[in-house]
Amino acid sequence: MDRKPTPVPDPSPLARPTFRVLIVDDSAVVREVLTHMLESDPDIHVVGTAGDGAEAVTLTAKLRPDLITMDLQMPRMDGMEATARIMAYRPTPILILTSYVDREGTYSTLDALAAGALDVLEKPTIVPGAQWQAMTGTLVDKVKLLARVRVITHVQGKTRQRWRDRSASTNAGQNVEVIGIGVSTGGPRVLQQILPALPGDFSLSVLVVQHITEGFMPGLVQWLRPLCQITVKVAEEGEAIVPGRVFFAPDSSHLVVASDGTLHLSGADPVNGHRPSADVTLKSLAAAYGDRAAGVLLTGMGSDGAAGLGAIRAAGGLTVAQNEESCVVFGMPRAAIELGAAQHVLSLPDLTESLIALHRRRLRARAE
Repeated sequence: MDRKPTPVPDPSPLARPTFRVLIVDDSAVVREVLTHMLESDPDIHVVGTAGDGAEAVTLTAKLRPDLITMDLQMPRMDGMEATARIMAYRPTPILILTSYVDREGTYSTLDALAAGALDVLEKPTIVPGAQWQAMTGTLVDKVKLLARVRVITHVQGKTRQRWRDRSASTNAGQNVEVIGIGVSTGGPRVLQQILPALPGDFSLSVLVVQHITEGFMPGLVQWLRPLCQITVKVAEEGEAIVPGRVFFAPDSSHLVVASDGTLHLSGADPVNGHRPSADVTLKSLAAAYGDRAAGVLLTGMGSDGAAGLGAIRAAGGLTVAQNEESCVVFGMPRAAIELGAAQHVLSLPDLTESLIALHRRRLRARAE
């Protein structure tokens, strides 16, 4: 009678690594490579691997990992469907790893982000020397960062500070022409809810700085475009800011607002570790538009955009931060609130309502 192999015991609670990871990929070679990369860090332990989405769903419930790395193109059940099921029944931080940055691959990635995945990285490849070390470092850092995120599916914020038109008691927001938005982790899902709600005759301009892995920005814009009633595009050098358009900062360039109402792209050093940086855009917006500017900080890690939001408030503009209950990650909004930069802290539905209220206010001002 054959003996069953003895399970390898999990490390004791005192010795247990901080981060327990489940790897999902249909390639055994990739699973082995990822395991080697991740376990090069003593704080990471790969608790299991899955060859398809269906197995991933089962193992997530059984192993309860701190984070899942998820491939997209797999047999039986793809990564997008697996992400949706996991987020519905066992919410867990998910990092998408993909080799595809073409249109179809980008759309699948963005669908997975909309379903609740936190972020995306290009799938590591076997490369020599320094490149391997850099790739390993990027992956390890991202996994350790995202594994700390407490993911819960929010239909709407548990508590809501209702949007109120305060034009009778403050000048902030009365003259808004341009809205600057900073967003990071969880952004595609949130933008998918905000931007399509803006009406076709939206009378303001919108500038968006979204932190996302290089190569995915054009696909994000193409993915959002058919959902929206107004024009959504990647900003170009020297382009005029016009009403009824959403301009996204392109990959690897700061988006700078000039005093003449044109947009400029800058290759200057990253700010707060980011290029594009929300701080760069919001500060330039404050300088160019003053009280005709509004700033919004949405879900995201870190503090990028907090100082920029403060600059808009100091210039007499309107400032809004997304509330904790409706954020995937409350880092950027929290930083703005702690800095005293946010006049309003709103749930996602009320935040969207506030942007539409600014549009209606501008229409009324034009009619007077």
